Amino acid sequence: MKARINMDTKSNSQIPAEERATIFHEQYGSDGDAAATLADIVAAAGNFLTRIVGKEEVDAGMARMIAGVLNASGGKLDDPSEWREALDGASSYCYSEWVLGTHLHDLAAYALYGIVLDGAENADEREENLGKAISHAEQFLLATPATQWGIPTNSDLHRFVLMARNRWALDHGQPIEPAALAVFGGVSEGRIRNMMSGEKRIFSPVEGKIPAQEALAWLSDRPEFWNSIWREQALPQYGAKHSPLERAVFVPVARDDSTFHPGLKRGGGYTIGAKGSEIQVVDFEEALGELQRMPIPYWRRPNAVGNWGTVSGVRWARLEAADLEILANNPNHRIPDNGRA
Repeated sequence: MKARINMDTKSNSQIPAEERATIFHEQYGSDGDAAATLADIVAAAGNFLTRIVGKEEVDAGMARMIAGVLNASGGKLDDPSEWREALDGASSYCYSEWVLGTHLHDLAAYALYGIVLDGAENADEREENLGKAISHAEQFLLATPATQWGIPTNSDLHRFVLMARNRWALDHGQPIEPAALAVFGGVSEGRIRNMMSGEKRIFSPVEGKIPAQEALAWLSDRPEFWNSIWREQALPQYGAKHSPLERAVFVPVARDDSTFHPGLKRGGGYTIGAKGSEIQVVDFEEALGELQRMPIPYWRRPNAVGNWGTVSGVRWARLEAADLEILANNPNHRIPDNGRA
């Protein structure tokens, strides 16, 4: 799990839910993508089915099943027999196009940052939904013949289920596995195991696990640790999702952390391009596509006092399409820099 991205004196535990949600959406995929492992499982299932019903029938069926993921990635499948290669190239879109992918996406926010994105308004509802999500992911993983199909046991799917299961254990006063504590604390599993043995051991393991109280006490001194705040979180609508997910989009972000969004339509269109070569585009998606093709994206937007001026993008942020409308209704929202161009 990556260390905190804020270059100030705050530890991760001091960062509020809203900021964590923003970081999660912008960084999604950089810490791993459990949903992408689904592509490997689907490919293995296709190979298994081919042995039963034949190549031609399976190729046709699999080509249809991956169509949504492939379309979202902008890819194209000319020959159904090439579905495996096509799926491999589009695997980073499984999180938004497949039902289980959306659930794993949400679970990653909990596993990594200790927040939930299901939109539930009270802690009891969040807890119920979260418990079901973790159980569903665990049951799926147990039902998957990962070893037989060559799916690595250290895949992102395995890792995120491990983290979610053990964060849940910590949140309920139950002992956790050394491997999970190592991830939460940003150290190697070997170091954790060294602290579980010998005369100077820090932990008193119970059946190979570390008591929650001891684990939390140690984690409290680890600035890398994102403590769980899902019970008391006050998460705004921005960043919260409702299933099914919309597709992911990349939007340019200016130096002041403002972004291009649907609320910038003026006079019947969006004004984009550098000064002297500006154009008006009526449709938002078409305008965004033009910006994505520019070496440096430029667009016009109002400043803090309402005056319209041209800004240039200095980086790109990965958001959900559903969040664009929310951004349009909240023009003062800013997306913190994630440290990537």
